[in-house]
Amino acid sequence: MLRKILIVLAVLLMLVVGAGVFLYYKIQPSIREAEAQDEVEKKILQPRLIKGEGNFERRAFYTAEGLGNISQISAGWPADREGADIAVVGSQGADFIDFAGQTKKQVRFSIEQHSPVVVARMSPSGEYGYLSRDESWAVPATLFDKEGHVSWRSEGTWSGVDDSVPGDLYGDGKLSVVIGFNGGGGIALFDEHGKRLWKKEAGNVWHVEMLDTNGDGREEILHSNARGQLLVRNANGDVIVQYLPGFSVSWFALTRWGEEMRPTHILVPTTEAQEGCCKPVFVVLDASGKTVAKLESPLGDLLKGSAATPIRFGRGAEYFAVLQNSFAKERSMLLLYDKAGQIAYQEILGESCHGMATLTIPDAETLLVGCNAKIWEYSRVFQTNSALKKSTTQTH
Repeated sequence: MLRKILIVLAVLLMLVVGAGVFLYYKIQPSIREAEAQDEVEKKILQPRLIKGEGNFERRAFYTAEGLGNISQISAGWPADREGADIAVVGSQGADFIDFAGQTKKQVRFSIEQHSPVVVARMSPSGEYGYLSRDESWAVPATLFDKEGHVSWRSEGTWSGVDDSVPGDLYGDGKLSVVIGFNGGGGIALFDEHGKRLWKKEAGNVWHVEMLDTNGDGREEILHSNARGQLLVRNANGDVIVQYLPGFSVSWFALTRWGEEMRPTHILVPTTEAQEGCCKPVFVVLDASGKTVAKLESPLGDLLKGSAATPIRFGRGAEYFAVLQNSFAKERSMLLLYDKAGQIAYQEILGESCHGMATLTIPDAETLLVGCNAKIWEYSRVFQTNSALKKSTTQTH
């Protein structure tokens, strides 16, 4: 009897070892392929200036310990409520600074978390808090009060958060929070107290934004899903239209366009068919979903998270800035497109950078780019007549 048991155990051991060897050799090519692809991406994403040398300059504008990765830079509200000019929000807290980069107030969040965070308007009077974003199925959505204490979290049965966004869905100035969930978790609306108002079925709601798409003063919900659709929902959660049909959408961002003061356009990284394959592009849509521009996307989906803004460095120096980011790869890319839609500047940064804003100076603007606990300031280098004359003489 013992002999039979030992034989059975030996056979089982051989089967396990054999299965392990089989699986090892079966998946080894895939592992090697993934490692090779990772090495290729590392070479492509080496920090460097690719285009625009000598035309723009960068300097350190602000540095703060303990702020985390900066996800939002905004002038005016709510900084003006704290006696400051600019609000800088990171994954660990918020700093309120003046236009010279001097700190006026600092807030640190009461719990450690690493998701991007943005300011959330709480009431018609302008009271504010902070909401986590891009939770990537790792942590609950979290609303902090203005001093950094947790107001509520989407815990319990509400796990697997892909993204969350603050807004004013009913036009009453009160906070609405829309949360998109992973898998079959759907999409749901919460009020300022964390009470769920409704939930709709949807698969893999990767990214969510809120935007007034029809000019009635009330915001609608925009979100992507597992099918690559960009959908618009009303305040009841009903789908009313699909934007950019025929394209696959996962990530997108709201942006200003042209001379507008508030973002009413949508930047969509995607691909379009060209000569039987796929060409990476940025598509810019207006609030109604109409395509207003297509721009070259040099690295395609190597970097996913995006931010964008028009920037006027001076008279005749208008550009459209796009910042792509990968927190996992600790890489970012800054692109500046000229008025003809051509890339005038391209730089790969060796750090995760997600926040971007313009800073108004006399007769011009500079570009602020927020990275890990610091902000870079970009400005245009204008050649003087004497420099141009000298350059022309040397050329001849």
